[in-house]
Amino acid sequence: MTNDGPDVRPRPPFPPATRKPEPTEAQSKEARSYMWVFIALLLGMLLSSDLMLPWKLLPLMLGIAAVVVGIITLVKVIRFGLGAFMRIVVSMGLAATAFMTLGLAAQVALWPLTAKYETCMQSALTVQATEACTEDYLTFGGMLPQP
Repeated sequence: MTNDGPDVRPRPPFPPATRKPEPTEAQSKEARSYMWVFIALLLGMLLSSDLMLPWKLLPLMLGIAAVVVGIITLVKVIRFGLGAFMRIVVSMGLAATAFMTLGLAAQVALWPLTAKYETCMQSALTVQATEACTEDYLTFGGMLPQP
């Protein structure tokens, strides 16, 4: 057979597009229950994030649990095909949770500096004193140059 140009034989038709089945009531209920647990963990982390050391470990643990439950929730929402709105809400909540959890982890990792900052802020009575505390904290106790 010679190569005289493109193949002109008809191609077989594409198979009919199959739609993903609608989620069952049990699947929707399961995904919603995970979402409520995720929201509760996120709110618990938000409300307890201003606690002093050593209680700052509590929102960190809540944040880690919220990230895990949020990932499970997002997988269930996508797998069950529960709609774009739930995907967006869970994704945005997961991003906020991850961001706050990293911030809390940094504060716990810098435990001595954070403890010094909290003690300084408790004893600060003027705006200048709070600014001095904040400046000292943001320059890691004078290790970084001042802006």
